[in-house]
Amino acid sequence: MRPSGWAAAVLAVLVALGGCARKDAMLSRLRAIDDNRAREVVSDALWGGGSMFAWAGHQTLRLEIAWTDHAPPDGRTHNEVWWLDTVGGRLRIESPEAREVAVFDGLTWRVLVDGRETDDLVRRAEAAGRGMMLRQLATLPFSLLDPDAKIMYVGTRTVPAEAKAWNRLFVTYAGGAFYEPGDRLVVEVNCDTRRIDTVGLCWAETPFLGGDWRVDMDEWFPAGDLVLSRRWRFTPVNQAGDATGPMRWTVRVTGVALDVPAEPPR
Repeated sequence: MRPSGWAAAVLAVLVALGGCARKDAMLSRLRAIDDNRAREVVSDALWGGGSMFAWAGHQTLRLEIAWTDHAPPDGRTHNEVWWLDTVGGRLRIESPEAREVAVFDGLTWRVLVDGRETDDLVRRAEAAGRGMMLRQLATLPFSLLDPDAKIMYVGTRTVPAEAKAWNRLFVTYAGGAFYEPGDRLVVEVNCDTRRIDTVGLCWAETPFLGGDWRVDMDEWFPAGDLVLSRRWRFTPVNQAGDATGPMRWTVRVTGVALDVPAEPPR
């Protein structure tokens, strides 16, 4: 039923108040970063992504994903749909080819295959890994405002021959339902574009399993009033950041929608 003019006005006020509260919370998180230089770099990156105020105005993010596994004998690509409640932290990972839906209610994962819940631990671990990527990579730079994140500035990397420089941030996590004690990121923010070009990650979740990985993030594009990365390429590396093997996965964003309600599990 269409709301009356009075009801619509009240609803608009409530939404506006909620948005203001969220902006205030994000601003508080930014100010709470103890390292002054890290706080400056995070602020630059947020503006490079469209600003935290734009991010605060959206309730959900829905991504269509093409995931390519480059392992021999040949690369295999499958499609997924990822949905994030940016306010409440709920997630939905849908794999149509596998007839699988995984949902996270903020505390626990449930995995359904052909509409029936399964206790398969491998599927649940894979869903948790996808969820980590959605929360931490897909939403960069805004995920740097995660209340569990602790951020330090760790210097600048330069390539004099190419006249390029990156500010580097070291990110660890203090508790939370999503994180293991050893989970960490090294985020490199391009000094010229204010966008994130590279992420070094070590996550306990599947498929990373505590190894070190370099993620090259590029093809940044406008999605409404945000700017997001369209392509992420994953390469195993050693602790010095040198590749220890060929690129393993490419994850490509093929579609974006903002403020789309989640479908219930089927």
